[in-house]
Amino acid sequence: MKFLTKLFLPVLVLFISFNSCVEEDFDQPPTDGSDPGLTVTTTIAELKAMHTMGNFETIDESLVLKGVVVADDASGNWFRSFVLQDETAGITVLIDITESYFLYPVGREVYIKLEGLVIGDDDNLIQLGGYEASDGSLGEIVEVTDHLLKSVKREDPTPKVMTINQLTINDVGSLIQLNDVVFVDTSGTYADATNQNSLNIDLADCFNNTVIVRTSGFADFAGAKVVSGGGTFVGVLSIFRDDFQFLIRDLTDLEMNGDRCGVDPTDPCGGVTPITVTGIDEDFQNGSNNDQVVIDGWFNVATKGTRSWQYKEFQGNVYVQATAFNDSSPEMETWLITPFIQMGQETTLTFETAQAFYTHDGLTAWVSTDFDCDPLEAVWSPLGATLAGQNDPDNDWIPSGDVDLSALQGQKIVIGFRYIASGTSGQTGSFRIDNLKLGDGGGPIGDPCSNGNPPLEVDALNVDFSNGADNDEVVENGWTNLAATGTRNWIYKEFDSNVYVQATAFNDASPETASWLVTPLINVTGPKTLRFETAKAFWTHNALTVWISTDYDCDPLVATWTTLNATLADQNDADHDWVPSGDIDLSSFMGSKIAIGFKYEGDNNAGLTTSYRVDNVVVE
Repeated sequence: MKFLTKLFLPVLVLFISFNSCVEEDFDQPPTDGSDPGLTVTTTIAELKAMHTMGNFETIDESLVLKGVVVADDASGNWFRSFVLQDETAGITVLIDITESYFLYPVGREVYIKLEGLVIGDDDNLIQLGGYEASDGSLGEIVEVTDHLLKSVKREDPTPKVMTINQLTINDVGSLIQLNDVVFVDTSGTYADATNQNSLNIDLADCFNNTVIVRTSGFADFAGAKVVSGGGTFVGVLSIFRDDFQFLIRDLTDLEMNGDRCGVDPTDPCGGVTPITVTGIDEDFQNGSNNDQVVIDGWFNVATKGTRSWQYKEFQGNVYVQATAFNDSSPEMETWLITPFIQMGQETTLTFETAQAFYTHDGLTAWVSTDFDCDPLEAVWSPLGATLAGQNDPDNDWIPSGDVDLSALQGQKIVIGFRYIASGTSGQTGSFRIDNLKLGDGGGPIGDPCSNGNPPLEVDALNVDFSNGADNDEVVENGWTNLAATGTRNWIYKEFDSNVYVQATAFNDASPETASWLVTPLINVTGPKTLRFETAKAFWTHNALTVWISTDYDCDPLVATWTTLNATLADQNDADHDWVPSGDIDLSSFMGSKIAIGFKYEGDNNAGLTTSYRVDNVVVE
C-alpha cells in the first residue's frame, strides 16, 4: 500500500536502463568454471531497446553482454533455447543445440559476443537469435561457440518478488516469485502429455488478479496434476501478443501445498462487481442494524483481522461504523471504498463523521486513481477533510467541509475510508460515516440509456481512454459498448504505459464477433472536425469500420449509419503502429446530433482474428 503525504503531490520516477526494475542477486560466489574475462559493453535492457516490434535487427557492433541462465531446457518446457538475465532485464536466447542445459544450465554465467547476431520477436516476445529465416521467423544461433562463452557456475539467482498486478513489459524474461497464489482450475494437468499439446491455466492471487501459466506438452511434468493448494510460485515471465504468461522451470519451484486463499479466485474482486458512476449520494438508509455493509460496487475489505464495516442504526438514522471493541485480533485494519467515480464538472465532496468512546484517531479518508480491487496495492492520497476527533462530543456528526477534488477532473477515482485499531491494545474507539455526496449522485455509466434515459449529449469530445484498467471492458461516460454478435465487447489494453481500447475475435468461441463502441451524442453547432488513431496487430483481415449516425438513440442495431471516409490501420501498416485517421470534416452535419460508431467484425472459427485498437478520439 502506497500513501502520498500530500494530496495530488506530483511524483517523478526516473528509470535509467531499467536498473531499478530487477533486484536479483547476480554477485554470488562461483561454484565451478572460470571467467573468460571479456569486457561487458552492453546490458540486456539496452539490447532489447534496440528492437522495433515486427522487425529484425542484425547487430553490427562488437558488443558483449553477460548474464546468468535463469531457465534452461532440462524439463522440456523450453526447446533449443534458454533464458538469460542480468541486473537490468532478461531475454530468450535461441541456439541450435538440443539438451543445451548440459552446457548452459540454470546458474551458468554466459558471455555473448553480439556482433552478427539478430534480434527479433515472436508475438511480442523479444528474442536473440542467429539469422532471419525464410519463413519470417527468427532462426537459432548456429555458430554457438563463436558467440557464447561459458563462464563460472553460480547458484540459482534469487527471483524478484512481485504481485500479479505489478508485472510490466520490462519484467518479461525475468525470474519472478509470486506469493499467496493458487491455480484457479486444479482439476486437470499442466499440459496435454498424451497428445503433447501445450495448455494455459490461470494463476490467481487472493484479490483475484490472474495471470496465465503456459506449459509445453513436451515438458516432463506436462501430465502431472495441477497442485491444489496455495503458496509460492516461481517462474519466468513471458508474453504472447498482449497477454503476460509464466513458464515453469520445474515443479520444485512451486511451494503451493498450503491453504488456498479465503476468496474464491474465480470471483472477480472478491464478490464485488466493479461499477463506474458519475457521482455519489449515499445515506446508507437501506442497511440493517449490525449487518456488514454491502452496496453495489462498494468494497468492504478487512486487510488485518476479520472485522469489516457494519451498518448501525440510532433513532431512525442508519450509518456505517467500524470499531475494534471486543475484537481479539492484535491488529485491525478495514477499508470502505466507493465505486469508481468518473469525475466530471462536479468536483466537491462532502460527508459527515462521528466518533464514540474515543481512544485514538482511528479514521482516515483517502482518494486513489489507480485502485484495482486491492487497497494494499493502490496509491492513496489523503483528503483534506475535517474528521470527528477527540475534541468532538460522542455521537455528534461533524461535517467534512467542502473537499475540493478539481485537480482530479476527468479522472476515474475511488474514495476510501480506512479504520485502524487494536482491541488487545485498547485502541477500540468507534468511528462512523454518513451522507456521502459527490456531484448529483449520478448512476452507473457505460449504459447511458438505462431506465429509459436519453443518450448523453456533449458539444466536444477528447477521450484518450487513460482511465481504463488493462483487460477491463470499456466503460466511458455516455459511450455504448455492445457485443451485437458473440460475447466479446471492447476492452481497455495497456502497453508501454499507454491505455487504448481494443476489439478482437481471437479465441472467441462464438461463430461470429461483432462489437460496437459508440460515442455520446455530439451537438454539431458549428464547424467541427473528427480525428482519432487506429492500430492493428496479428493481421488476418480488415475488421474495423467507422460510421456516423444522425438518428442514434441508444441501440446501434436500429440506427442509420453512414461510413466515414477515414484512414484506418490495415495490412500494409506495421503491427502496433498508430495510424492517424486524418481530419474528418463534419460541417455537412451542421445542426445535427451525431454519434460516431467503431464497429469490429471477426470470426475466430474462420481465422479472422485481427486485433484492432482505437485511441485519442477528438471532436473539436
